[in-house]
Amino acid sequence: MTDWVAESEPGPEGSHVPHGILTFLRSGYSHGYPTFLARGSGAFVWDASGRRWLDWVQGKGAVTLGHACPEVDAAVARRGGQGVLLGACPAEYEELAGVLARWLPGVEQALFVKNGSDAIHAALRLARVFTGRDLVVSAGYHGWDDRLLPGAAPAPVPGAVLDFGYDLRELERLLTEQGSRVAAVLVTPEPGFFGRELLERARALAHTASALFIVDEVRAGLRLAPAGAHQHLGVSADLFTLSKGLANGYPLAAVLGRKDVLEASARTYVFGTYYAEASALAAALASVRLYQERDVVGAIWRAGAELMGGLEQIFAEEGVRARCLGPAPILQILFEDQAAEARFYAGAVRRGVLFFQDDGQCPSAAHTAEHVAETLAVCREVAREIRAELQGGRAERLETPSAELVARSAKRRMIRPEAVDAESFARRLGCAR
Repeated sequence: MTDWVAESEPGPEGSHVPHGILTFLRSGYSHGYPTFLARGSGAFVWDASGRRWLDWVQGKGAVTLGHACPEVDAAVARRGGQGVLLGACPAEYEELAGVLARWLPGVEQALFVKNGSDAIHAALRLARVFTGRDLVVSAGYHGWDDRLLPGAAPAPVPGAVLDFGYDLRELERLLTEQGSRVAAVLVTPEPGFFGRELLERARALAHTASALFIVDEVRAGLRLAPAGAHQHLGVSADLFTLSKGLANGYPLAAVLGRKDVLEASARTYVFGTYYAEASALAAALASVRLYQERDVVGAIWRAGAELMGGLEQIFAEEGVRARCLGPAPILQILFEDQAAEARFYAGAVRRGVLFFQDDGQCPSAAHTAEHVAETLAVCREVAREIRAELQGGRAERLETPSAELVARSAKRRMIRPEAVDAESFARRLGCAR
């Protein structure tokens, strides 16, 4: 374990919170990341001492309108005065389902839960009941449950979910061998690595096997397009899930899609005590209204593209071996050298910019051109520091990513390295779309 853990303040020593739960102390974060934060407003967050950071984490992507959005928080306050957990579903439940059905393509019905992991579990249970089958074939991250996170648990549930790692040949093999048992093919889109073709082929293979095609849009939904990457790429799904961005940080997620599949809920059990809690539903209604009135998705794209373009220019001009991988609303910053990567994030946070280390950045509608410019000024300082201290002053532009960088980047997204075409990956670097 690196020594920054012991140096972090306030650190886990003497804390009543488990070390593994503290967001920026779990693993791999550079020295200087705050352990606790006290408040946020728009594009900024503060700790209890009053130190401020320009925030590109934005609640790990769940905050798309900016922290403490007045319209959303006002809607929650109004609902709070009427009680938030009444036993039966509140009127907002039906209202939000109707709003989403009219707004998003392919949505006939919707059900609501509290987080993305629950939404995936609900979708898979419905798929199993609807098809009468037991297996799921999956690619990508779908939450922390043992059944869906290979390698994280000491004893994963055998056979429940088969991982194909975005390798279409492996998907075809699994469906050929197990197709009569497969209820669904579940995919988290990775448009930085794969285009429309992967989703189209996965859907076709699923339907050939009479399985459902389910898309996990927890990360890309309400960012790349209202319904996420599959809408952005023009591919339909039987079911899809949304969560981050749906209620601007209030805990809510949804399973959306075909009525006949969602009606399978009458033949099983998909419910939790807090699934009908009203304040998050009110927050979502206010959030969706702002999406429709203000072109929030367009604002997220613009902020992400400006940040991405500026970083690409800085890395090229300052001679740092790093590139950006789009799409812009979920852009990733990739470093050939891991020491430079750690120095970049530590240098940024020390200068008041909070990046999402080890994941995609999360531009929001609250990020203005001025915020991007402030961020880029910091990044140029840090890039010069990296060149001087880690590269001996030499300018070393990254033209062609190494096989090690391609593999490392793929593994971070739970992609089998052999599924990635290195030439295609290299062409995508720097492409905001």
